[in-house]
Amino acid sequence: MSHLSRQVEHNTATTTTSQPGKCLYESSLGSAYRQMVKAKLSRSFLAQLIGLRVSYKYFEQDDPELYLRKVKFILENDVDGMELTFSEEEYDPMGKLIKTVDLVPDGSKIIVTNENKREYLNALAQYRLATKAKPQVDAFLKGLNEVVPDELLSIFDENELELLMCGTSEYSVTELREHHVVSGATGDFRKVLDWFWTAVANMTEEEKARLLQFTTGCSQLPPGGFRELSPLFQITPAPTFGNLPTAHTCFSQLCLPDYENYESFEKALRIAINEGSEGFGLI
Repeated sequence: MSHLSRQVEHNTATTTTSQPGKCLYESSLGSAYRQMVKAKLSRSFLAQLIGLRVSYKYFEQDDPELYLRKVKFILENDVDGMELTFSEEEYDPMGKLIKTVDLVPDGSKIIVTNENKREYLNALAQYRLATKAKPQVDAFLKGLNEVVPDELLSIFDENELELLMCGTSEYSVTELREHHVVSGATGDFRKVLDWFWTAVANMTEEEKARLLQFTTGCSQLPPGGFRELSPLFQITPAPTFGNLPTAHTCFSQLCLPDYENYESFEKALRIAINEGSEGFGLI
C-alpha cells in the first residue's frame, strides 16, 4: 500500500470516528460537555467495538428480514432432512451464484441438525455481521482509539455504549399510553398492565430509555415519537410465571409474565431492562 493510500485510509478512519469518539469522551466528563451522535448504530457493530463476539440474536435487530425469514424458522422448526450445511451462498444482483463460503472449516460438508443448529446460526452471524464488516470495523476502531483508549471502551456493554454515544429520548408515560398496542391479552392481564404503567411512572429518564432500548433495540425515538415508531410499541403477556420480562426488538414487543405481587413485578422489570436478555427474545 502506498504512503498516500495509507494516509487516505488514516484520514477516512479518523474523520469517520471523530464525532462518536468525541461524544463518548465528552460523555465521560459529564452532561455539561455532552454531545450526541445523530445516527442509529447497529447492536452488532457496537458489540464489536468493545470486543464481544456476535451471535444469532443480533439478527433480530440488525437484519430483521433475515431473522424472520430464516433464523426464526430454523429455531422453531425441525431442520433434520433440510440438507442445510455450514456454508453460505452468495449471489449477484441478477441472482447468479457467485461463490459458496464455508462458515467453519469444511463447512459445506457439515450437515445442520437440530442438535447443532444454534452453532450454525452463530457461525452465520459471525460471517455476515462480523467477518464481512471487519475492514470497516477495524478502520472505525483505528480512528476511535485515537480519541478513546481501549481501556475506556472495555468498561461498557453495547447498551451502555449506545446510551453514552447516542443519548436518550425523553418521553412521557402519557405519550406511551396513547401510542402502544396490547396483543394476546385476557382479562387477567389487566393487573399486570396496571403494574407496568405504575412502574414506568416511577422510572427515571435513564430507566425509561433503557426500557425503550430493551423493547425496540434503540434508546432513541424517531421524529414524531411513539406515534411514528414502526412497529408500534407492543405489550403482550408471556406464557411463564415469575420469569424476567423478555422482548422481541424486530416487533417492538415487550412480553410481561405474571407475578405474585407488584413488588416482584417491578423488581423483575428493572432487572430485565438493566441487565437481562439485552433486548432480545429468548427462544
